[in-house]
Amino acid sequence: MMAKAPSPPPVPVDDAARRTLMRTPTRPEGAKSISPDELRARMVKEALNSPLPADNSRQLEIPQDSQMTLPVTEILPYDRNPRKRRNDEYDAIKASIQATKRLTSPLVVTRRPGQDKYMVGKGGNTRLSALQELYAETGDSAFLYVVVTYVPWESESATLAAHLVENELRGEMIFWDKANAYAEMKRLIETESGSHLSARALEQALKARGLPLGRAILGYFAFAVEQLSALGDAASTLSIPKVRELQPAFLATERLMKHAQQHDAWAAVRDPALRDAEQAWLVTGVLDVAKIVEGLDQSVATLLGEPVEIVRLTRDLGQRFPNEDCASLLAQARLQLQPTLPDSRNPQAALHSNSTVVKPAQPPAAASPIPVAIKIGQASPLSQVQELATHFARMNQVADCLRLSAAWPTGFYMEIPENDEPIDLTVNGADRYYGWWMLAMLSQQLDDAWSGLMPEDSTWRQAQRQEHGRDEYALQHYMDTILGMPIDPLSLGKRLLLGLDSIALWLDLVRAVSSLRVGAAERFAVKGDTI
Repeated sequence: MMAKAPSPPPVPVDDAARRTLMRTPTRPEGAKSISPDELRARMVKEALNSPLPADNSRQLEIPQDSQMTLPVTEILPYDRNPRKRRNDEYDAIKASIQATKRLTSPLVVTRRPGQDKYMVGKGGNTRLSALQELYAETGDSAFLYVVVTYVPWESESATLAAHLVENELRGEMIFWDKANAYAEMKRLIETESGSHLSARALEQALKARGLPLGRAILGYFAFAVEQLSALGDAASTLSIPKVRELQPAFLATERLMKHAQQHDAWAAVRDPALRDAEQAWLVTGVLDVAKIVEGLDQSVATLLGEPVEIVRLTRDLGQRFPNEDCASLLAQARLQLQPTLPDSRNPQAALHSNSTVVKPAQPPAAASPIPVAIKIGQASPLSQVQELATHFARMNQVADCLRLSAAWPTGFYMEIPENDEPIDLTVNGADRYYGWWMLAMLSQQLDDAWSGLMPEDSTWRQAQRQEHGRDEYALQHYMDTILGMPIDPLSLGKRLLLGLDSIALWLDLVRAVSSLRVGAAERFAVKGDTI
């Protein structure tokens, strides 16, 4: 029996395929040879006669950045383009494209979910418009097709941010367009996140999108959009310096109207002044900020029935001391412009005068004091007391609690700090504590017989008289949590021996209150609710 021959080793598939490709094919019998030129011509003919494949690009999802060629007629401009004005360089850009018949860099496009056409995704609206115009004017196919870079859709806020970044890099936007664009950006982010953005949160959200703007600039943008829209076309001339000048004047005036219970009329006063400014701008080409503020002062004075000088000075003080209560600022304006207060010998008339309950302005630590026209030696006894109390309150950082009232026997009293903030939780906590109680002792307000002269919305009055739901423990609560206990004699004596400038001023105030009591004893005869 013959031995069986061993089987050959298996042939790898790739080797077999390679040998098949390398084998010289045999020409079938009767086949004709064809030259390379004839073969090329036949292939071109077949290609021309083949139908174009169906365009299914709209159904394709493009998951990542890529490049493609698109007809400009199929690309939409960005409908939220932050730049509203026509580019000043439009004609030059169009001429450059016409001369070179190409773009120096590809357009960036994206596509909203569910939409058919592509849209400019990052700047480039001017170049797209120029290409579309050139193709419509010339019919030249060189302007029809353009190489684009596609970026996948992320969100409305991300697309707007991309356009803003591009425009910021080119420096092509005016202040007014930026202000409106960032207002729209805030709205989009809030809509997408479902929450309101604080100033700090907006700053962080913009920074995360490549737009590192500070809160001051964002504040100017927000103010311009909210308050200056009535400027119309003149808003195109706004700038940060102009807005920086208008903002404090507007805010101070708005505060004054709110204090006078006329806040709902603010727009009716503001917008006519802005429209007048637009008309003047159309004639002169100049947006006069000072004229706008002057017009506001006049309109507010008419509405409130106040002399324009009072309104102007109150607004000016409000600009310089934005944290002060408006009643205090109004009182300071009256003191400067009306040196004669209501008759201090007639508390009944004083109670119903314009100088009801006010508190003085307290400047910031670095600011100069508010100038007062009345000199202590020349003023009435009541004015002297109010002036000394005001200066002492400022020196001890409690002017926010001081209230001036011609109806009150001593002309001033102290109120509970706003927002129920403990009086000693500041750098100057000790000064505030001593200052508050030293003024309260002199004001006579610790005697509940006088509290009926206070306004009904006074927190001190309500606690002392147990009104508006306050009980007998209300005052104790304020002393336990906010004011601290009254100064004991030993602590007061030690304070008086420190030689502080404010102590000398307080002693002057003691003497002034004593003089007022002697010279106008009838003021201190008023008791309880009998006026």
